[in-house]
Amino acid sequence: MQHKVSLALVGAGYWGKKLLPKFLRNAEGRVRAVCDVHPDHHAEIRQTYPDIPTTTCFDDILADPAIAAVVLATPPATHFCLAHRALEAGKHVWIEKPLALSMEEGCALVGLSEAKGTVLFVDHTFLYDPAIRKIRELIADGELGRIHHIFCQRLNLGRIKRDSNVWWNSAPHDISILLFLVNSAPRSIALHGYRYLQPNLEDLNLAVVELADGASAFIYHNWLFPENSAKLTVVGSDRMLVYEGKFEKRALTVYDYAVEQDCDAVENPQDRPTTIPSRLIREQTLAGLTEPEPLALAISDFLTCICRGGRPVSDGAFSLKVLETLAAGERSLRAGGAKIPI
Repeated sequence: MQHKVSLALVGAGYWGKKLLPKFLRNAEGRVRAVCDVHPDHHAEIRQTYPDIPTTTCFDDILADPAIAAVVLATPPATHFCLAHRALEAGKHVWIEKPLALSMEEGCALVGLSEAKGTVLFVDHTFLYDPAIRKIRELIADGELGRIHHIFCQRLNLGRIKRDSNVWWNSAPHDISILLFLVNSAPRSIALHGYRYLQPNLEDLNLAVVELADGASAFIYHNWLFPENSAKLTVVGSDRMLVYEGKFEKRALTVYDYAVEQDCDAVENPQDRPTTIPSRLIREQTLAGLTEPEPLALAISDFLTCICRGGRPVSDGAFSLKVLETLAAGERSLRAGGAKIPI
């Protein structure tokens, strides 16, 4: 009989309720318990999944030797404490992004996981999107030419958090995508943020990231926007592409374009045109990139690594690199948008 990983879900709120059925569908996992401190969440879980025990006590989860893994779908400020306790108890850990809120905390979690020999997984779901993996392949194969610029936008009018700003909620997605796509490391970041909805939390930010190879990346987040979009634009010297990451409208379109610079060879500068002609030549939407579902692939990677060994794509070491850029962005934000080295 196939070995199943017994696990507990900690946090049955908005995202926890999305994770639970995905873990239940995976043949390598068995959900043994759900832990949450909110009575309403307990009532909903008991009604929807009457066969799954619930508890309000995290210690119950840690003390159960049958539970091999803990899935943390709790607010970012709780990640370090809960994950550290779970790792100390010898559990494998899935953490919703970000890994932690400081490099010191992140390094402690990664070090503890390595010492305990457990799997530490951070849910950077987009790394498992077939479209993002196709973009990585196109870049690695030189199909876009030299990468000049990457523009990330994550915009919506919806779930505005009270416990953390838009940077710590949205940037883990975009920073993880950026690091996954390109080999060049971030060299510096300058982050500007603005507060309109709450006096102590930014709901809008724009980051400028400079990469070591000279490429640039702009990252724009906004919780107060009429369009719901998670768009990525990559500009290369030969081609461009646009990826829409909202799952209900995911698409990847590649553009061939031309910039005519032959006019620079004109000997007399006065004979040069005042503009450089440029045009799109071809537009192609790539098919077959909406299945399988990224979250299902992420869960499969986590459980497979527990069952068979190995390191997941979204492991602690990768997530530390994400956290390093996130923390540098936070320092820049508190310094009024100053350029901070990474």
